[in-house]
Amino acid sequence: MAKEKKIISSEQVSRLIIGLLIFFIAFMTLYFGSWVLSALLLFVIWHVNTEFINIVRQRGINPSNKWIRFVSVLFILVSSLPAIGFSENLPMKLFIFVFIFGVIGCFFRLIFRGNKKEPIATIPDIGASVLGFVYIGLLPSFLILLRHLGFVYVIIAIVSTAFCDIGAYYGGKLFGKTALRPEISAKKTLEGSISGFVSSMLISIILVSLNRHAFGDNYLFHGVIIGLFAGIFSQFGDLFESLLKRDAGLKDSGKALLSHGGILDRIDSYLFVLWAVYFYVNWFVLHNFIFY
Repeated sequence: MAKEKKIISSEQVSRLIIGLLIFFIAFMTLYFGSWVLSALLLFVIWHVNTEFINIVRQRGINPSNKWIRFVSVLFILVSSLPAIGFSENLPMKLFIFVFIFGVIGCFFRLIFRGNKKEPIATIPDIGASVLGFVYIGLLPSFLILLRHLGFVYVIIAIVSTAFCDIGAYYGGKLFGKTALRPEISAKKTLEGSISGFVSSMLISIILVSLNRHAFGDNYLFHGVIIGLFAGIFSQFGDLFESLLKRDAGLKDSGKALLSHGGILDRIDSYLFVLWAVYFYVNWFVLHNFIFY
């Protein structure tokens, strides 16, 4: 007699438990915000930096590890300035300087590299260095900026993204037949992608409706837009990291979470969502649309 296939395997249960634990830690950190959030994020990006460096080095690329860390920390510190009394608009103004400083500093750092321990820099080394502090420093800093706007906004963005991941995973397991981008990720399916999109859209509308006081009269429209961002950008973020790992010939970004991969594997979706939700909430929900 054929053995029945389990709908939920022990691996899936383990993934769920780890996911819930991560969510609890993230929830409490976001609830307290301020320096607690900044401190945890600094710890996370420091570790994720190592994972990113390990990925690109598998391709024989040698970016400036120290410079990526330094500029990434600068982004986090700048985004934390409103927590100590500075203007909410100051981080976005300084981000332009930090980015240009990071790029030019990267050029200087790699121009003068070249000895017995470190080879002379190449174009891929420079490109990977800039990608590193944008991917690991700039994008995560929007978590702090979104928290400055309000706890409810960041939680809705996080939960909507999480439901997209969950919906895509289980939707793919149950209904997946059509490969989405097999040359990048063999397991991702069109049916799973649609399931993830629908899941993020529904939970976003529900959460925004429950917190309509924070969104005003057009709360349903805002719920749809945030769900749209979470449902689309989170999957782009997941595919982007899969592209990096596929090019490097790696299954996971690291082993920080044991059999469930590295930290970057768990946060890749969120990195692509936070910036979009931040600008949307700041400009179209809170009407802080400024150009100076």
